[in-house]
Amino acid sequence: MRLFKQGLPHSLSALLLGPDGFRRQPEARGVDPVEPVRQALLDALTPDGQSLNPDLSRRLRLLHDAQALWFARSEVVATLSRRYGEAEAVAQVQRLLPLFEGLVPASLIASCRVPGR
Repeated sequence: MRLFKQGLPHSLSALLLGPDGFRRQPEARGVDPVEPVRQALLDALTPDGQSLNPDLSRRLRLLHDAQALWFARSEVVATLSRRYGEAEAVAQVQRLLPLFEGLVPASLIASCRVPGR
């Protein structure tokens, strides 16, 4: 009887490094395409927002893929809402949508667009 199913990672390093055993390498040009998105989310938070929710700013720095950053947007909106109100927070995060194009499925981006914009 097998204790582990074939194909499941069998160690912590396999979970951290990924299925091929190597860390994901930045794009060929030497720049990770996710980094501008991460920086834009951190900039949107501003130092005031980062002090309101230090766990979020720490998590944004650690997230390694565009989809994870995409789903963290709601937390950014929630944090900004405490400072600026919901309408302004949503508007600030909506301005970041073009940064996600090509990094997350187009259907995700389309579902967040405000009609008429």
